[in-house]
Amino acid sequence: MMIDHDVHVHTHLSACCHDPAATPAAILARAREHGLRLIGFADHFWDETRPGASSWYAPQNLAHVESIREELGTVPADLQVLIGCESEFGGPELVGIGAAAASRFDFVLLPMSHLHMKGFIIEAEIREPREVAELMVTRFLQLVDLGLATGVAHPFLPCGFPADTDAIVGAISDAVFRRCFEAAAAAGVSIEITTGFFPSLRGDGAPIDGWSDDVFLRPLSLARDAGCFFHFASDTHTLAGVGGVLALEPYVRELGLTREHIHPCFRNSE
Repeated sequence: MMIDHDVHVHTHLSACCHDPAATPAAILARAREHGLRLIGFADHFWDETRPGASSWYAPQNLAHVESIREELGTVPADLQVLIGCESEFGGPELVGIGAAAASRFDFVLLPMSHLHMKGFIIEAEIREPREVAELMVTRFLQLVDLGLATGVAHPFLPCGFPADTDAIVGAISDAVFRRCFEAAAAAGVSIEITTGFFPSLRGDGAPIDGWSDDVFLRPLSLARDAGCFFHFASDTHTLAGVGGVLALEPYVRELGLTREHIHPCFRNSE
């Protein structure tokens, strides 16, 4: 299938975006140049009615993230635009979005793998691959059961543990992955396929010891077989990264995905 969308795009409103050129209008213009037909903005967000925000998250509240609507301007007729967010999930007691705020967005992405946030999302003592794997499995099942997420952002990508990625993903058996993805399929929660899964598509594309380029094809195949929906994502935080999602095409072909595998929220209206 031809990739026609990217629904994990950050603008300058995200605190970790350091590219002032990443305005909504500029992103849409670049998306058109690359032939994309649907863009989903997913800036980082913490609902101020929810406890537990870190000092980094707290300023990225509803008023801040919703200001994108004023910045958008005129949307090209050949582009569909969705206003979503990427909130946070660190277990049932640390959820960055509530139901009322979620209803203000076209979609909600929740990660369960922001493991670089030591002392916030993961305890600093958790370091061994099997421990990290077990934590991500637990968090995935909790997130799906929450009922707030349209999709899971970069599922099972152990941010903060690049050299242990193969070992961490390898520590999760097919049976456990099936249990996770069957739960996601039953809940209608979309599984993100992100360029961040593949070292050759990250940064300068240099190899990363301990991280194979195809390690995520096993869980993605299991998710497909479990009947999951999917969406595609660059997770870009720069204007230059818009269009990078198209590099996923070979992997999408290998997985045998079709339009019917795409979450209905993210299917471009034809």
